[in-house]
Amino acid sequence: MPLQSLKYFLAAAEEMNFRKAAERLYITQQSLSSSIQKLERQYGVAFFERKPRLILTPAGRSMVEYVRKVLHTEQQLVAALADTSRTSTGSLRVGVTGTRGAVFMPRIWDVYHRQFPNIVVTTVEASTAELDELLRDGKIDLYIGVNVPRHNNMQVLTFMRDRIYCAFSRRFLAKAPPAWREALLDPHGFDLTKIDSMPLITFTHSNGLRYTLERFFEKQDIHPNIIFETSRHDLVLKLCRQEHGIGLVYEMILYDVLRRPDIADELYAVPVRAELPQKNTELTYRMESSHPRYLQGFIQVAQAVFEEYSQTIGAVIRRARK
Repeated sequence: MPLQSLKYFLAAAEEMNFRKAAERLYITQQSLSSSIQKLERQYGVAFFERKPRLILTPAGRSMVEYVRKVLHTEQQLVAALADTSRTSTGSLRVGVTGTRGAVFMPRIWDVYHRQFPNIVVTTVEASTAELDELLRDGKIDLYIGVNVPRHNNMQVLTFMRDRIYCAFSRRFLAKAPPAWREALLDPHGFDLTKIDSMPLITFTHSNGLRYTLERFFEKQDIHPNIIFETSRHDLVLKLCRQEHGIGLVYEMILYDVLRRPDIADELYAVPVRAELPQKNTELTYRMESSHPRYLQGFIQVAQAVFEEYSQTIGAVIRRARK
């Protein structure tokens, strides 16, 4: 039972189309079909019903589960053997949601690569739900997401709470009406119910924060004065540095921006005060009897980077409020 045949079978089962599976594997459709037929003869069962359309038989569905376990075990073996050498080599598949990847992966990678220079890291950007499915299917080794689902065979590490801030320029504040200034400079934070007719620079509807804010506005019967929409976090902050409106962003988006003194002198950042669902940035991975050293190393580096972030973000934000 060559592992290659199992990989061919799994590709066909996942694609439910021999032509697409063959293209994915860079082999001919005839080679794929022949390999699967040999497996079926070896075990004396049919894994697929070919007509009227391709579907898995009960034996095929069982085979999928066992093949995934076998291939996952083989990956663990490769990783364990790599760990026996003086210089670890291997690959690590890391899932991450888009924003967190842009903010945290450069720092994580910088530290990690110094410790494990021979490990090839491949990142997969997707939603938390999509990454969770990839992890359970063994297609990634771990992922960083938001409020990740809990499973019996998964370990979850909570790194931080994603707080929401209101960002605006000193020029905007200077020309704002007294009521706006009072609300924005409230020492207890910006009461989101007082957003009133303030010009709002925000994200498009596909953004998770936009969805959260819309649910809040609907509940409070608030109709925000949206003047600009974009999917780009950097553009929101660039526009907030002008004098035309305010932006509502997650704290982590401000981190790199406000560490630059020239921008910190232009931009205010105040915490938002509102009853909103709590969002936590979390890392999750499979609970195994043992993990390769380089996977453990990545988890430790990620923990250290997020701890550094938690210790410094307060000072960065406070400087921007002076």
